Amino acid sequence: MVASYYLPLNVALGYQMKTCICLVLLIASCIGNAVEIKPFPPSKITTAQWQEYFEQVNNEFGDTQQVFERQNLVQFSDDEKRATIAFTTDEHPAHPAWVTQYVTYDEDGIYISYVGYYAGEEEPFAKLIKDTQRLSKNVKERVLKKHID
Repeated sequence: MVASYYLPLNVALGYQMKTCICLVLLIASCIGNAVEIKPFPPSKITTAQWQEYFEQVNNEFGDTQQVFERQNLVQFSDDEKRATIAFTTDEHPAHPAWVTQYVTYDEDGIYISYVGYYAGEEEPFAKLIKDTQRLSKNVKERVLKKHID
């Protein structure tokens, strides 16, 4: 007589299925919490979208937070994406807004790209973008001069 051992399919696959489900959920939660550089198609957003993105960035990169009181900005760094995200504070004329600077490169060189979003007035936001670009240009020039001298 041959003995046979029978387990219902749901019991036999129970551990493996639970493991697979846990892995899928873990991966989905990591993907779902990833901070995007360009989270919205248009630059004009709502105050609620600004608040949601600020909270997401703060939760993900809060340990990198730098406050620039004179400029009325709070900045976070995303080293993985080589990006900085600067949010306006209540006192900033462009508030609520943010500008993200990130490094891109191709066969010709390395570049700093910008993307920004605003829920307030467009004119102060445009000035914020220009000021950010000017500051980056000045930093680049100082770094190049230091390495050339």
